[in-house]
Amino acid sequence: MTNRYIYIPDLIADMAECDANYIRLSQLFPEMDSEDDLTFGIKTRTEEGATVIIRITERCPFTTMLTVNVSAEEDSPFIRWPNIDVRIYHDVRSAEVVRFERHRNFRFRYPTPNVNMFQPDEKSQINKFFGELLTHCIEHGYSLEPVALS
Repeated sequence: MTNRYIYIPDLIADMAECDANYIRLSQLFPEMDSEDDLTFGIKTRTEEGATVIIRITERCPFTTMLTVNVSAEEDSPFIRWPNIDVRIYHDVRSAEVVRFERHRNFRFRYPTPNVNMFQPDEKSQINKFFGELLTHCIEHGYSLEPVALS
C-alpha cells in the first residue's frame, strides 16, 4: 500500500494573503490610481541595497495590472531578484501574483512530480513570497530623491 500525501489548498488563508498584499501595496503606492510608477530603494545585506520599480501596465475599471522589478548592482546570472506581475482586484481589495519570472497562470494544486518541478502549493508560496517582499519594502524602503537641506 502506498501512502500518498495529497495537498489540499487552504483557500481562506490564500485569499487572506492576497487581501493583505492589497493593503501592503496600498501602503507602498497610495497614488496607484493616478501615478504610473513608483521607484524607491530598499536596504539589503549589501551596502548598495536594491532598487524597486512598481510600474502600472494596465488599468481597467475594476482591475489594475502592475509589474514589480527589484534590481541590484551586484545581480549575477545565478542570484537575482525575480520579476513579478500582479493583478489587483479593486472591487474585492485583493492582489494576486499572476506571473513569476517566466511562469504564469498558476494552479492551486500541482501533482508531484511534475514537469516544471513545482511544489504542490506553488501558487500559495509565490503569493506569500510577494507578501514578504512587500513587507520588507515597507520596513526597509527609502526614497531615492535627494533631500534639499535649508
